[in-house]
Amino acid sequence: MSRCSNASDSNNSEAKCDDSFNDSIHLNDLWFYGPPKKRQTLSPHDSQGDVVPPSVRCKRASLVEKSFGELETFPKQRLALAKFEEHAKVFKNTRLFSFEMPGHAGGERRYVVSTLERFWLWYISLSERHVYELIVDSMPCRLYFDLEYCKETNPDIDHEVAYRFFMTTVQDLLKKEFGLEVDPYKDFLVLDSSTESKFSAHVICHLPGGVLFPSNTSMRPFCARLADKLLENPTVRIWNTDATKETVLFDSAVYSKNRNFRLFLSSKLGKNAVLKLATYCSFYGVKKPSDQQIFYDSLCIPANAHKSSVLEISEDGQCEPTFTKEYAIPLVSSENGSGRSPYPQLDEFMIMIWRKWSPAVFIRQWKLISNPDGEGVKSITYYPANCRYCFNIGRQHKSNGTFWTVNFERNEFYQKCFDPECRGVSSNLFPLPSFIASSLHKKDDKSTTLEADKSVIPFEEDDVESFFDESYTELNEFFSQWDNIFEQ
Repeated sequence: MSRCSNASDSNNSEAKCDDSFNDSIHLNDLWFYGPPKKRQTLSPHDSQGDVVPPSVRCKRASLVEKSFGELETFPKQRLALAKFEEHAKVFKNTRLFSFEMPGHAGGERRYVVSTLERFWLWYISLSERHVYELIVDSMPCRLYFDLEYCKETNPDIDHEVAYRFFMTTVQDLLKKEFGLEVDPYKDFLVLDSSTESKFSAHVICHLPGGVLFPSNTSMRPFCARLADKLLENPTVRIWNTDATKETVLFDSAVYSKNRNFRLFLSSKLGKNAVLKLATYCSFYGVKKPSDQQIFYDSLCIPANAHKSSVLEISEDGQCEPTFTKEYAIPLVSSENGSGRSPYPQLDEFMIMIWRKWSPAVFIRQWKLISNPDGEGVKSITYYPANCRYCFNIGRQHKSNGTFWTVNFERNEFYQKCFDPECRGVSSNLFPLPSFIASSLHKKDDKSTTLEADKSVIPFEEDDVESFFDESYTELNEFFSQWDNIFEQ
């Protein structure tokens, strides 16, 4: 499996966080000199007859603060979301936050739209903090967990054992589901706000290369499988608040659209427990990070998320073995397309294989992955249309598609699918015929980068036909062996 990696090292996020002022898309005379003078308008708070409490009131911003972008508050989430979309077109690190209003019943909130740099200057100046990151729907974000259990109904629980079991289960499932190797003690940032009556912690996962999930809602299938895994054979049993049902260490309800997730150094309104770096967190090793660094590292939507690699997950929550470039500038580059790929001989060979199960098969999509050093292609994954044959069940799936990966380095190919019952299962590794492998490497010698590969398209159909005519004997021998596989 290939891995994208381009996001800055998580432990240096403070130092490497781009200044959103420099990241603006356009700066013109209007921005420099300011708009023409006009009649003063009321802020969203004033228009609603709202009074912002002193603990969260903004002082007059300096020119330096203003250079980091705007900071505006809104009484309604929909107004804040509209401003967020507008502001994000200019400042890439625009984010949306919310805070609970002291003196207002029912946990009433207000919303803040700002860049991360400007927001931090405001946030750290507050005397009271009851502030939340609003995880905007469809924004790529880090995998995160809200851990909790009631100590009264779990008096004999061994915290370290429960925590370690959870971490190792997450580690194993990330490896199985996505092929991601993580060390929970080095890659997971933990904030704690536990009290005498409740264990409470936030875990922010820094995956290899800064890989993100497409959105927080896309985490639901993974977290559902995680919950099942935790309940299979738990080393520690955890009970819900009224001790009527066995449960798991994490809250599965925190993956809803536009979710509010409490920030580092904040407490819930009316509570004293502040989220702080956990004493048992070894994310920073022996280093002593600043509050600003912990703040950036603990965000669900990280700074410069638009540059990060994003897991490509299908609608049913299944993960493909590659990453998309929609938000990414990965060191391991990729290229995708539909129809014929830059390797027409290989395309035709794969179609010949699929025709055993579906004469109407064609290539719906393909994806190329290059080597990290940019020297040559590492693999290509095909997504055939009208062919769902799965080696695991020995027949075609009724609805879930399949994909086939050809590894250029090992000269072999295999099949996997998106069906939940086949999760993590692949076919045997099949060797490529020598004449197909030779054609790939001859081409790679001439064109070692994905960009150069584009020059191969378009191709002549006659060239492909003559290629297989010349290789008729070897092709016949391969398919004789291929047919024997199904007779055994």
